[in-house]
Amino acid sequence: MSGAAEGASATLRAAALAALREIAVTRVFDGTAPRAAVPYALLRELAATDWGSKTHDGRELRLGVTIRDEGESGARAERLAAAAEAALLALPPLAGAWQVVSVAPVRLALVAEAPARWAALVDVRVRMLRAGD
Repeated sequence: MSGAAEGASATLRAAALAALREIAVTRVFDGTAPRAAVPYALLRELAATDWGSKTHDGRELRLGVTIRDEGESGARAERLAAAAEAALLALPPLAGAWQVVSVAPVRLALVAEAPARWAALVDVRVRMLRAGD
Protein backbone atom coordinates (compact mmCIF):
# COMPACT_ATOMS: atom_id res chain seq x y z
CA MET A 1 0.00 0.00 0.00
CA SER A 2 1.39 3.43 -0.88
CA GLY A 3 2.12 6.04 1.76
CA ALA A 4 -0.91 8.07 0.68
CA ALA A 5 -3.17 5.02 0.89
CA GLU A 6 -1.78 4.16 4.33
CA GLY A 7 -2.38 7.73 5.50
CA ALA A 8 -5.97 7.73 4.24
CA SER A 9 -6.60 4.28 5.73
CA ALA A 10 -5.20 5.19 9.15
CA THR A 11 -7.14 8.46 9.19
CA LEU A 12 -10.40 6.74 8.24
CA ARG A 13 -9.85 3.92 10.75
CA ALA A 14 -9.39 6.42 13.58
CA ALA A 15 -12.49 8.39 12.55
CA ALA A 16 -14.56 5.19 12.21
CA LEU A 17 -13.48 3.88 15.62
CA ALA A 18 -14.43 7.20 17.23
CA ALA A 19 -17.84 7.15 15.51
CA LEU A 20 -18.53 3.53 16.53
CA ARG A 21 -17.77 4.29 20.18
CA GLU A 22 -20.94 6.41 20.20
CA ILE A 23 -23.31 3.47 19.62
CA ALA A 24 -24.71 1.29 22.43
CA VAL A 25 -22.26 -1.62 22.38
CA THR A 26 -20.15 -2.94 25.24
CA ARG A 27 -16.90 -2.36 23.35
CA VAL A 28 -15.45 -1.51 19.93
CA PHE A 29 -12.56 -3.64 18.66
CA ASP A 30 -10.10 -2.84 15.89
CA GLY A 31 -9.32 -6.02 13.97
CA THR A 32 -9.86 -9.25 15.87
CA ALA A 33 -11.88 -9.45 19.06
CA PRO A 34 -11.11 -11.67 22.01
CA ARG A 35 -14.00 -13.29 23.79
CA ALA A 36 -16.04 -10.31 24.87
CA ALA A 37 -19.42 -9.49 26.34
CA VAL A 38 -22.05 -8.91 23.68
CA PRO A 39 -23.14 -6.81 21.97
CA TYR A 40 -19.84 -5.52 20.59
CA ALA A 41 -18.62 -3.93 17.37
CA LEU A 42 -15.65 -5.11 15.36
CA LEU A 43 -14.00 -2.89 12.75
CA ARG A 44 -13.04 -5.32 10.00
CA GLU A 45 -10.97 -5.01 6.87
CA LEU A 46 -10.33 -1.78 5.05
CA ALA A 47 -9.64 -1.99 1.32
CA ALA A 48 -8.20 1.07 -0.44
CA THR A 49 -8.04 1.88 -4.15
CA ASP A 50 -6.92 4.95 -6.04
CA TRP A 51 -9.63 7.55 -6.54
CA GLY A 52 -7.48 10.50 -7.43
CA SER A 53 -6.86 12.55 -10.53
CA LYS A 54 -3.85 14.22 -12.11
CA THR A 55 -4.25 17.15 -9.74
CA HIS A 56 -5.75 15.57 -6.59
CA ASP A 57 -4.60 12.66 -4.43
CA GLY A 58 -7.67 10.59 -3.58
CA ARG A 59 -8.65 7.20 -2.20
CA GLU A 60 -11.79 5.08 -2.24
CA LEU A 61 -11.97 2.89 0.86
CA ARG A 62 -14.33 0.05 1.72
CA LEU A 63 -14.91 -0.22 5.43
CA GLY A 64 -16.53 -3.19 7.19
CA VAL A 65 -18.06 -3.46 10.67
CA THR A 66 -19.51 -6.53 12.37
CA ILE A 67 -21.91 -6.28 15.31
CA ARG A 68 -21.97 -9.50 17.34
CA ASP A 69 -24.87 -10.27 19.66
CA GLU A 70 -26.78 -13.10 21.30
CA GLY A 71 -30.48 -13.59 21.90
CA GLU A 72 -33.59 -15.29 20.58
CA SER A 73 -33.91 -12.78 17.77
CA GLY A 74 -31.45 -10.65 15.88
CA ALA A 75 -33.52 -7.51 16.40
CA ARG A 76 -31.02 -5.82 18.73
CA ALA A 77 -28.09 -6.67 16.44
CA GLU A 78 -30.04 -5.24 13.52
CA ARG A 79 -30.79 -2.00 15.43
CA LEU A 80 -27.15 -1.66 16.45
CA ALA A 81 -26.03 -2.29 12.86
CA ALA A 82 -28.36 0.49 11.68
CA ALA A 83 -26.85 2.78 14.34
CA ALA A 84 -23.33 1.82 13.23
CA GLU A 85 -24.22 2.52 9.61
CA ALA A 86 -25.70 5.92 10.56
CA ALA A 87 -22.55 6.77 12.55
CA LEU A 88 -20.33 5.89 9.59
CA LEU A 89 -22.52 7.79 7.13
CA ALA A 90 -22.10 10.86 9.38
CA LEU A 91 -18.28 10.79 9.45
CA PRO A 92 -16.83 14.29 9.82
CA PRO A 93 -16.01 16.02 6.52
CA LEU A 94 -12.38 16.61 7.47
CA ALA A 95 -10.33 13.81 9.00
CA GLY A 96 -6.70 14.80 9.52
CA ALA A 97 -5.06 15.56 6.19
CA TRP A 98 -7.98 13.97 4.31
CA GLN A 99 -11.37 15.35 3.32
CA VAL A 100 -14.30 12.92 3.27
CA VAL A 101 -16.03 13.60 -0.05
CA SER A 102 -18.76 10.96 0.17
CA VAL A 103 -19.87 8.00 2.25
CA ALA A 104 -22.32 5.50 0.79
CA PRO A 105 -23.90 2.37 2.24
CA VAL A 106 -22.91 -0.86 0.50
CA ARG A 107 -24.32 -3.65 2.69
CA LEU A 108 -26.36 -4.16 5.84
CA ALA A 109 -27.04 -7.83 6.55
CA LEU A 110 -28.05 -9.96 9.53
CA VAL A 111 -26.57 -13.46 9.72
CA ALA A 112 -27.48 -16.22 12.19
CA GLU A 113 -24.11 -17.76 13.10
CA ALA A 114 -25.55 -20.38 15.45
CA PRO A 115 -28.72 -20.73 17.51
CA ALA A 116 -29.17 -17.42 19.38
CA ARG A 117 -25.88 -15.97 17.99
CA TRP A 118 -26.04 -13.10 15.49
CA ALA A 119 -23.67 -11.14 13.32
CA ALA A 120 -24.84 -7.97 11.63
CA LEU A 121 -22.57 -6.86 8.78
CA VAL A 122 -22.23 -3.22 7.79
CA ASP A 123 -20.14 -2.11 4.81
CA VAL A 124 -19.71 1.43 3.52
CA ARG A 125 -17.73 3.07 0.72
CA VAL A 126 -15.81 6.22 1.62
CA ARG A 127 -14.22 8.53 -0.95
CA MET A 128 -11.52 10.89 0.33
CA LEU A 129 -9.29 13.59 -1.13
CA ARG A 130 -6.10 14.85 0.45
CA ALA A 131 -6.99 18.22 1.98
CA GLY A 132 -5.28 21.15 0.35
CA ASP A 133 -4.63 19.38 -2.98
